[in-house]
Amino acid sequence: MNYQSLLYFKTVAELQHYTKAANQLFITQPALSKAIRNLEIELGCNLFQRDGRNVTLTRYGTCFYEYVNRALHEIDEGVGAVRHMVDVEKNTVFVSALFSLYSKYLPDMILRFRHLYPTSRFSIRHRFTTAILNDVLEKRSELGLCSNFEPAGKFSPLVNYHLYDEPLTLIVSKSHPFARRTDKIQVEELKGEPFIVYIWTSLGTNKILSDLCAPYGFEPNIAIEAYSDHGVMGTVAAGEGIAIMPYADCINNPSLVCVDVDTKGAPFVRTMNLVWRSDDPLPPLALAFRDMLISNSNGPDGE
Repeated sequence: MNYQSLLYFKTVAELQHYTKAANQLFITQPALSKAIRNLEIELGCNLFQRDGRNVTLTRYGTCFYEYVNRALHEIDEGVGAVRHMVDVEKNTVFVSALFSLYSKYLPDMILRFRHLYPTSRFSIRHRFTTAILNDVLEKRSELGLCSNFEPAGKFSPLVNYHLYDEPLTLIVSKSHPFARRTDKIQVEELKGEPFIVYIWTSLGTNKILSDLCAPYGFEPNIAIEAYSDHGVMGTVAAGEGIAIMPYADCINNPSLVCVDVDTKGAPFVRTMNLVWRSDDPLPPLALAFRDMLISNSNGPDGE
């Protein structure tokens, strides 16, 4: 029994079809069938039963799958952890960041940093806030650049440093009735409007939206979840709903209209936060990059 045979078994179990599994694994079907049969002989039981052209797990296979799935996941995590260590030793800084930060802020900061440390390299994961926090918690990234969250509970191991505030706006399509308004939209008018949001969590811009609506006695009507800024803007432009977005990301998009919301004087911004683990020392270059971001924490233009 080896890693390859366990991977073969897992793939057949999930696809429930030998031909599809063989194609995904880039091997022939006879070779796959032989590998599974050898595994069954070694275990002394049948792992699959045929159901027409498909196959289903036997009770032995169902039991075995749970262990194999966990084992392969742990092996993959271990491989990733070792590769991460090797890359860190090769001067790679791992950062997870919001999509919008790569339009100007992050490239500028990386350029400044590489002037100081020419041998440094960066591995950037573009994510939404919850995924960024999980990347840092699970040590896939040393640093995270994300929006609003509370460093408590699950996120209590994280240090949260406020870099700057980013103005927000309500975006609508050109055909939306709000696009023709010259006065500010009242929060009450958002009730029932279909909202396009990032993958729905209680953090980041989604939290800001919920907090905006809550005092008026309603929850936002979530119509569609998108993974990225481009997904949100594209869906809004198509007329599928409205959204809250960073103003700077939308102002030059000809397919969208930025609309003012009357927040009764409350700031309509999202915080840009730098996060790292408090219980895990940062590698030297990640530490130096963190310190540089903190020293330039008056905003994206250093103003």
